[in-house]
Amino acid sequence: MPKRILIILSLILFLSFFLANCLEKNNSIPALIENKEPIHILGNSETGPFYQFIWNYLIDPNNSRVYIWDYLNPEAIDAYDLNGKHLFTFGKRGSGPADFLALSNAAVDSSGNLWINDGNRKTLKVFSKNGEYIRNVSLPIEIQSVYIRKMIFNKYDELYLLGQGSEGSISIWKLDFGKNDQIKIYEEKQRKRISVVEFIPDIALDENSNLFITDSFDYIIHIFNREGKLIKSFSKKVKKKEPIKEEDFNIFGEGLRIIKFPGYKEILGQLTGPSKYFPSIFGINIDSNLIYVWTSEMDEQRRYIIDIYDRNFKKKAKACYFNFIKDNVAKIIDGKLYIPRIENYDLQVTKNLGRFSFFNSPDHLQVYAISKNILGL
Repeated sequence: MPKRILIILSLILFLSFFLANCLEKNNSIPALIENKEPIHILGNSETGPFYQFIWNYLIDPNNSRVYIWDYLNPEAIDAYDLNGKHLFTFGKRGSGPADFLALSNAAVDSSGNLWINDGNRKTLKVFSKNGEYIRNVSLPIEIQSVYIRKMIFNKYDELYLLGQGSEGSISIWKLDFGKNDQIKIYEEKQRKRISVVEFIPDIALDENSNLFITDSFDYIIHIFNREGKLIKSFSKKVKKKEPIKEEDFNIFGEGLRIIKFPGYKEILGQLTGPSKYFPSIFGINIDSNLIYVWTSEMDEQRRYIIDIYDRNFKKKAKACYFNFIKDNVAKIIDGKLYIPRIENYDLQVTKNLGRFSFFNSPDHLQVYAISKNILGL
């Protein structure tokens, strides 16, 4: 083949690659939600009590209930229907058997009963779906030393707990209260968790009671069956890991002034090895036949990019929306996104805030329809 033709072909290939990259960069990633206006808002003057800070909350689609409590001032739990109507309030702060010390998180079983962890680490309080106190259930001694970060029931009423130890280690347990049995399914001790830099895995269950666990470092999702056996690990290569920087410690101070988190230099100095980087993924939601994986990559509006797969991890789409990289606060159920009010489209604000800060005050819960366009529906 003549040299001139080889040169022309090389130029064509280079230009094709260059144009493809330009097009990829210019193609904006679509939003996860159908519309910026939520279809329901829970927690304002029209639909119920005011909240200072919503972090953990609970959705029970089988009984058409949403349960919310104030993370900063957990006096009681408020029940709503799925349309955002406030139904009733139950529980109170105190030291009695049915009282709360410090509401942390909760899970709902197949009967609609709420199992509530109030922070004392030794027992779970059980309430009916109507807010009536039923009993306290003691936790196994092996789990009483960990701080429970996440709770979820499978369809057999076996409870999965994600706990964090005093040294930052993560353990995931399955409890069968009917058989008085517990097994440790997963443990991770490698990542350093210091002050605000305490990334924890996320967990989700499918309809077959398979447990999905996100890795604390890499783009890996571990899948365990009901018996606690690892059946698969899905992984994906990422272009580069994102290092934790000084600007990630920019937070809101008094009067919404942006300041540095106290002691951030000392925290950065203690981070070594892989712990110096953000996890490649930090959240997972399973809804119907779709798996939503929240990555640490952000778009130009500071929204996190979400990879959407089918059940065989075949890529279906890509989308983006706001979230909190330390702890996935989004729930996707029946084609709807439930998330505290953390969105902020003011780039002057979001570009100056770090990733360890909410972009807005999460004082109520918002519900959005998932965009059908991103899935080609």
